[in-house]
Formats: sequence, structure tokens, C-alpha cells
Amino acid sequence: MERRLAAILIADVVGYGRLSRIDEEGTRARFQTDLKEIFEPRIAAHHGRLVKTMGDGILVEFRSMVGALRCAIEIQQQKAQVNKFVPPEQRLDFRIGINLGDILVEGEDIHGDVVNIADRLQGLAEPGGIAISAPACDQVRGKLPVGFTSLGNQKMKSIAEPVEVYRVLIDPGPESKSAGPRLIAEDDRKSLVIAVLPFENLSSDDGWTRLADGLSADMIGDLARYPDLAVLSRQTMQAYRGLSDTRSVGRELNANYMLEGTLQAIGQRVRVAVQLVDARTGASLWSARFEEATDDFFVMQDRVTQSVINALAGDFGKLATIGREAARRKLPSSLSAYDCYLLGVELHDRFTTRTRAEAIRMLSRAVELAPSFARAWMMLGLAHAVDACHAFTPDSAASVKRWRKCIETAVALDPSDPMTHLYKGDLCGIDGDLRGAAEEYDLVLTLAPNNADVLSTLGSSRTLVCGSPDEGCALAERALRINPQAPGAFYAHHARTTFVAGRYTESLSSLRKSPPDNPVTLMFRALCHASLGEMTQAQTIANLIAVKFPRFTVENFIQTYPVTNPPALAAIKEGARLAGM
Repeated sequence: MERRLAAILIADVVGYGRLSRIDEEGTRARFQTDLKEIFEPRIAAHHGRLVKTMGDGILVEFRSMVGALRCAIEIQQQKAQVNKFVPPEQRLDFRIGINLGDILVEGEDIHGDVVNIADRLQGLAEPGGIAISAPACDQVRGKLPVGFTSLGNQKMKSIAEPVEVYRVLIDPGPESKSAGPRLIAEDDRKSLVIAVLPFENLSSDDGWTRLADGLSADMIGDLARYPDLAVLSRQTMQAYRGLSDTRSVGRELNANYMLEGTLQAIGQRVRVAVQLVDARTGASLWSARFEEATDDFFVMQDRVTQSVINALAGDFGKLATIGREAARRKLPSSLSAYDCYLLGVELHDRFTTRTRAEAIRMLSRAVELAPSFARAWMMLGLAHAVDACHAFTPDSAASVKRWRKCIETAVALDPSDPMTHLYKGDLCGIDGDLRGAAEEYDLVLTLAPNNADVLSTLGSSRTLVCGSPDEGCALAERALRINPQAPGAFYAHHARTTFVAGRYTESLSSLRKSPPDNPVTLMFRALCHASLGEMTQAQTIANLIAVKFPRFTVENFIQTYPVTNPPALAAIKEGARLAGM
């Protein structure tokens, strides 16, 4: 039997038996919803392992005590927000206990006094609170913005010696009020709250209602993975089933956007209609219709969910586009942090020398206005990364240092953002830590399995930094498939993966849709032509790079992207040799 050091978190529902006697099926369903929508995403974000559920209890193992406590704090903060919209008789409150020490590992299960003490600790926590042992407290004191109050030495059943216990005092400041992952200043958050109404079944067969509910639940779960959106939980929205006055619902929930939909079975096909509504005016902002065969409803459900989510969310989805249009109408002096972020993202995506400085200025202003805006720190880090590998600045090493500082800040502020972990993985590649890079990329897929923005960029990193080029191609292709309105950057990532795979003609096709005034786009065009034996075209493009981007070199790109995956390194170096670069 293996023995190892671990931080153990146990969560338990307050008064579960009483709630079950009132509504057993509903209580169990709400517990499962909390597990899927709150616990599992937070556990994954902090590198935890869900060991098992035990009735109304949840047992989790962490490698880091800091990660365990961060996870517990975020769970309790998110539950507090959700519970504001839930009637008292349906409300689930959790107590959480955390302990640190050696555990016994038997297969996938864990045992020992450390686990037993964690269970006793949760019983000493207040509803919605956290209790930890003295060894656990010693590991986190001064590392997180929380306080501790001693409960003294507590005798515990089946434990020989008393255990010193501390109650965690969670910071009640504005950042703890988010309905989802914490990202931006409170004054910006209102524009990002979205509520998904239960989808309406238009068919005569009531059996389709359950499937309509599953579709809206999937929408909520996937939207919640986007860190710049606060999404109200499925439990909250069940109370608004069948209500048609979106403006009054929006006011009551303090939401700016409502997503509503219908499902109708017609013969052997299912038709789904979805629309995004401005909760303040009731105006339709976006709509889409899908029709699929009913032979595999769950495949259809996944496909519709992915299409809707990637049309709405992300830096170039409908919600961000609405925000950018509003920001352009404002005076520069009245731009909020989120306005600056949206405009900075748009400028950054053009990937030109002319827009680089303005993008960095906008993103720097965003983090100045809202220092806890993790997503803006991440995007500012990416802007510096692009400066480094495109040689837009004379000192690539300084750009890499700025990139690193921004990503470290973003991870500390919001460890659940998949893009932040992706760029952290790229930095691991620069450091030569390919195992660390692989772990970060694996976590990215866990956090955002259906996010087209993430899948596209991850395709490049899996191909160029570490991983399987075939998998990189598949990720980049899937991103294009689930987001048919993809921006040019998606095609740039696809071009890199297909070049390494030896699919040069296909790579050139994607490069034609990539940002054109860009040395990396031009480099891959030259490499493709050279690899196809088209030396005249390759040399013409190489000469153009030398004139327009005199600081850019293939070697600088390799070092700062970084290109560390052997197949990619060999393909790029051989293409550069053929092209005379």
C-alpha cells in the first residue's frame, strides 16, 4: 500500500437528511448539479483529484495545500452567490474541512487518520465555511488573502490526540461576489452576467422536456468555463421556467443577457432554436436554428451546444462584439477596464507592427484600472509573447520577461483560466521543462474541452512545443469546425500544424486566411513553398521579410515561441534551409 503526502478536502451538505425528507429527488439533483457545475471545475483548476462522493459528502485529494484552500474558498464564494437566488427550503450549504499529512493509497481510494480528521474538521466548520488543522494552517498562512481564528484543541472521535483547529475567515471584499470565476473589477461585472432559461419543449411528447433541460444545462456548464462570463446556475434558473417577460427576469437576476431556446421533435428530426436577448430591452441580439436526426440525440446535443457557445463566448463571440461596439461609442476618458480589454484584444488580433503598441497600451490601461482583472493580465502577457517571437521589439528577452510576469500574475489571480495555463505551458517550454508544459496542456483540455479559442491555440502548442503533431492538427481542425466564423488567428494555428504534418498545400490555403502583415505568416509561407520545391516564391517571400521585418529571424522564432518539439524543429529548420533563411 502506497503512502504519500497530500492535502485532503472533505465537503458535506448541511442538513442533507432534513432536505431529503422534504424533497429527496430534488435534493439529490441539486447536489449533483453543485458537484458538476461548481466542485468539479474548481477541483480541476487547482490540480485536485476527486476521489469519490460519499452520500452527500465529497472527498478530494490535492498535491498542494495552497491549491486545496484556494479551491475551497472559490467553492464557498460561488455557492454563496448561487444561494442568493434559491428558496431557503431548496438551498444547499456545504461545510468544508481540510487536513494535511500522509495518506494511505489503495487503488483509486485513500485512507488514514489524515482523511478521518478532515471529515471531523468539516463538522466544526460553519455552514458555508471552512475549518483546517494546524499543520494545514502553517502551510498557507501569509500565502492567501484570508484570516484564521483558532478554535483551540478539539477532541475527535477515533483520534487519539486532540487536534488544533482553525476557522478560515474568507475575505468578504468585492472580488468574492462573482457568480462565476473572479476576473474583473466589480463595476465591470454587470455587463458579463448571462442567464440561460430552461429550454421550452414544443413537442406533444413530454419525454422531450428532459432532453430540453439537458440541452440548457449543457449550455450553462460550457458557458461557465469562459472566465470572462458570470453564469447563473441551473438551480437558480429552474424557478423561471416558462416565464416570457425577459426584462423582469433580467432585472430580478441582475443579468444583462438572457439565452433562451426551444426544442421540437418533427418525425425523425429535432429542431432547436436559440436566441440571445438583451435583458434590459427584450431585443433579440442573435439567433440560430439547428436541425439534426434523432438517431443519436446526445451527439446532436453536443454539436448544438458547441456551436452556440463558440458563437456567443470567447474574445470574438457575439457578447464580446456587442461590448466592443459599445466601447467605441465612448469617450476615451470614460472607458472601463473591460472596454480597454475588448479593444486591446481586437487590436492585438490584427498582428501588425502598427497595432502592437496600441494593443499593449489598451491592455496596460485595463490592468491599471482593475489590477485584479486576470484575463487582461493574460492578454497583456500574450501581447508581449507575440512581440518576442515576431521580433516586433528590439529586445526579445525583455519581452519574454514581461510575458512571464503577466502570466504569473494572471495564474495567481485566477487559476481556472485555461488560456493562462496554456501560455504558462509555453513558458515551461522556453525553460526546457517539457514535462511541465505537457501537464499544463493536459489541464487546459480538462478546463476547456469545447472552447474553440483554446483548442486552436493549443493545437499550435501541442505541435510546436511538446506533444503529438497529429493531435495538434486535430485540435486546430476541430476549432475551425466548431467555430465557422473563426478569426484569422485560427487559420494561422491550423497552418502551423499542417506544415509540420507535411501537408504544405493545405497549410498555404490556411495561411492565405491568416493575418497577412505578419512575419510568422510570411515565414511559414516561405517554408511551405520551399518544401514544395517552389524556390522562386520562397525566395521572394524571404526577401520581403528581410525588408519589412529586418529584426525577424527563424532562430528567434524557434527560441521564443518556443519550438522544442523534435518533429516541428526538424521541419522548420529543413524548410528554412531550403528557403535560404
